[in-house]
Amino acid sequence: SHLAQSARVAPRTAWARTPRSCGTRVDALRQQRKMVFFTVFATIDSLTLLLAMTGMTGASLGFLKGIADLEHDLTNTTDFLQTLKTMGTVENVFLAINVLACLPFLGNWWMAPPQLLWAAFKGFRLATGADKMAEKDAYDKSIYLKHRKIHTMSLFFYLISWFIYFARAITAVMDIHVHGISPYD
Repeated sequence: SHLAQSARVAPRTAWARTPRSCGTRVDALRQQRKMVFFTVFATIDSLTLLLAMTGMTGASLGFLKGIADLEHDLTNTTDFLQTLKTMGTVENVFLAINVLACLPFLGNWWMAPPQLLWAAFKGFRLATGADKMAEKDAYDKSIYLKHRKIHTMSLFFYLISWFIYFARAITAVMDIHVHGISPYD
């Protein structure tokens, strides 16, 4: 029985040490490392997208609050224009972060084209000066209502995108646990 058992073990041991099986183990290790890299990259990207969309949503809310404050005489023209300038800068910074985070997924993710088209629309408005408002036009109802309509549209686009980005971020974080690369697993 001892001789039969060693005969059964010997072929497995010999087979396990063949160059082919070593290559298979190395390939499996490479695949695992790739999976870890892509999982961590996807998680970082998802959290970056969520941060960018949160910033854009906050900027849109800031725009709308500034317009409402002006409409109800809670602010003066100088403060209102400063609010528009600050919120415009905040929105543009987070929009640029969003574009940079979406670019690697342009052909692979259904959400990238609408985000990039929106960024092009906002970039066009920035380049043409359509987001600016002169001090003399601040109390003109047709002017600030036009701005309110654009920023309301922005808010709805950003909120819808924020929920999608939130789901993507949660899924990416859960992937770390599913693949067993979390230190808490």
